[in-house]
Amino acid sequence: MAYSNRPMRRSALIGPWGVGAIVPFPNDESLMIAGLDMWRYNDNTSFIIKDERLERRLGVQELRWPPDFRERNADAVNSLLRIPSVRFPTWYYCPFCGTMQKTTYYQQQPTCDAYQWSNGRKCNPSSRYKRKMIPERFVVICPEGHIDDFPVAEWLHHGSGRKYVPVEEGGNCRIRRSTGGASASLSGVFYECSCGAKKSIAGATKPGALAKIGYNCRGTKPWLGIEQDAEHPCGSTEVRVVLRGATNVWFADTRSSIHIPADDSHTGKKIIAILDDFFDVVSASRINGEFNRNFINMLAQQKHVDADELFKAFIRRDEGREGIADVTEEMSEDAYRLSEYNVLVKSSGSDTQHFHSENRPISLYNPILKNYFNSISLVHKLQETRAFVGFSRSEPKEAPVAERKKMLRLGNGNWLPAIQVQGEGIFFEFNQVALTEWARRPAVLNRLKILQEAYSASRFASGGAGALRPEFVLIHSFAHLLINQLSFECGYGSSSIRERIYCEKTSADYGMYGVLIYTASGDSEGSLGGLVRQGMKGLIEDTIRDAVRNAAWCSSDPVCIQSLGQGPDSCNLAACHNCALLPETCCEYGNRFLDRGTIVGTLDDKSIGFFAELLER
Repeated sequence: MAYSNRPMRRSALIGPWGVGAIVPFPNDESLMIAGLDMWRYNDNTSFIIKDERLERRLGVQELRWPPDFRERNADAVNSLLRIPSVRFPTWYYCPFCGTMQKTTYYQQQPTCDAYQWSNGRKCNPSSRYKRKMIPERFVVICPEGHIDDFPVAEWLHHGSGRKYVPVEEGGNCRIRRSTGGASASLSGVFYECSCGAKKSIAGATKPGALAKIGYNCRGTKPWLGIEQDAEHPCGSTEVRVVLRGATNVWFADTRSSIHIPADDSHTGKKIIAILDDFFDVVSASRINGEFNRNFINMLAQQKHVDADELFKAFIRRDEGREGIADVTEEMSEDAYRLSEYNVLVKSSGSDTQHFHSENRPISLYNPILKNYFNSISLVHKLQETRAFVGFSRSEPKEAPVAERKKMLRLGNGNWLPAIQVQGEGIFFEFNQVALTEWARRPAVLNRLKILQEAYSASRFASGGAGALRPEFVLIHSFAHLLINQLSFECGYGSSSIRERIYCEKTSADYGMYGVLIYTASGDSEGSLGGLVRQGMKGLIEDTIRDAVRNAAWCSSDPVCIQSLGQGPDSCNLAACHNCALLPETCCEYGNRFLDRGTIVGTLDDKSIGFFAELLER
């Protein structure tokens, strides 16, 4: 097991890196984050994240912060904790002479043994300092999540009439890697063996190229130390040769949750702290299903709070948690978010809690907004928990949480890595009547039919997905345009502002029509206050109007607005990097299902745009 001394942010282990991801480090070092079985906590108490609702959703008992490095004088118990990793890829080559060497997952970075090749550059065998070898650029990925080294020896010797017998097994085969020639493509990368075999890597990236040399996926899981999974063989022929630093090598699958207050606005900070620390203990001490009043009285005396207030607070917390029991691992994401939506459409929480929102009816704002929204909530404080549940390779694809978790460890585990962040936001509750009327317009349905056809034929429609709803596309597109505008006005960069859509993509079972635009960071404050301020009367009206007006014209128009499909699998219409796309940290759907035509209309028909009237004001 390798433990790198290179620093990493704990939040990076949720995404863009995590278990199964290849992390590039300086000095040409390439490591893969090991499975959760190998993560060590001397005492995990201080790392536990309390979010019972999300725990039930993910089917685990605990959520934990990834371990961070602490000096002995700072924390004697959890000192010197590090993230375990394995060495991958295991094929290495010397950048000077090209000599290749295969290591194991647990060896140190190899050095060149200065083998004297008959041609090409030669390393000095008598040199005091040996050259460090660097990892091979190419790896093989499988759509089932497996990853393996590029089969260098098999590729090189296939069809050569020679058999590969390495020096380690008593043979005399040594492999050398070289580049050159007039071409900078793969045809200029050669493998050469001391037995005389020589072959370019050209053609290895074509579909079925590895199957021709007899290579099928072996179920390799380096992050778990598995070179070949004999118990669960894969055998897939849909493997792909890619660069180890390619974006499709690893896609994080995360689940997030907004904290829902279980206490009323009159509950003090001190009592809330007692509830957080002792609720589970007090719940376990119930007598005939009722809270042990004597135990609560003793606790109140120790903490110097009023016993009656503390008892009532426990009752309120218990009543607020009744809905948590209905949360299951099998429930849909929309069903899970319904509880959050019901909290966001009203004033909830208080300044003493982790969540505090102030709902304002649209009548308090400029009348120009009444046709579009029912209310706007200023979320002064919010707490978001983001948990890492698994990953995919080759393509991002949806999968049940239970299936994802199996890839993270060898045995059964009761916890997942997560982070908890604080922030602020603005919640927009759309006018359902106006939105439904707009979505039924024939012109709107005809335009979205193009997007629906692309979506149905894409890899994102797996699992029998239904028809894409115009309401969802509109709300999602509005969120992107507003984030772009807010980044100019509130002091936050666009990459630090996120969206959380409360609208079903293909069904209308829950009647949610809203979007939360928020920012969240790991800082204790987590907010500059600029986002909430921008949601006040006299400011948000101008922001929305400017966002809509800026969307009326893109620097790529008329190509962009007339597009019949762009982006991943053509799952966007009028949306490109010049108008509607956001950094990947902001969007829940990977910059898909966007069309600013639903906002401002098209060149031929402005009535398609839900906010088209704002352009005339």
